[in-house]
Amino acid sequence: MSDAALIGTDEAITIALEGQARGDVQANVVRMSQSSAEHVEGEAVRLEQSAAQVIHAVNADVRQSGVLTLDADSATVRESSLLAARTGALTLQQSGVGWVTAQDAHLENAQAGVVIGQRVQTKNTRTVVLIGRHIEGDVETVLDSRGALLLGLGLASAVGLISILTGLFRRTRRR
Repeated sequence: MSDAALIGTDEAITIALEGQARGDVQANVVRMSQSSAEHVEGEAVRLEQSAAQVIHAVNADVRQSGVLTLDADSATVRESSLLAARTGALTLQQSGVGWVTAQDAHLENAQAGVVIGQRVQTKNTRTVVLIGRHIEGDVETVLDSRGALLLGLGLASAVGLISILTGLFRRTRRR
């Protein structure tokens, strides 16, 4: 099932879903509450206690929701979970995300797998990998640049050793 409205028309078209499940939702303004959708596209998208597989928006506001992929110029995410986010500006509060790519990222009381950004501000944040040109705030990372280098060398050494042992094992079996 699909709800669609023409984006870019002169009229602001709004779709509000409450307690519904939909396939694709497309409108200038999308408001979802206790609903789910596969693909959501709009100028302004707001999810509250909802779920979506993919969101494409100019401005996204996600609260107490779950999203697989978020692609937005600007996004605010509170008390939610994201698998991946690609944004110009991201504010993430009391939320978790697997992968973030953003020009400006502000993470507060958040957990993240990988964060890549030009400017990253953090407060009480934990990440596995954090890469940024300008990083401010308190963050706990599992891997810094030295740790990532050592992990890479260790993994490469392990793969090389396994390859050598496998080759030796094959030669002894042939004889």
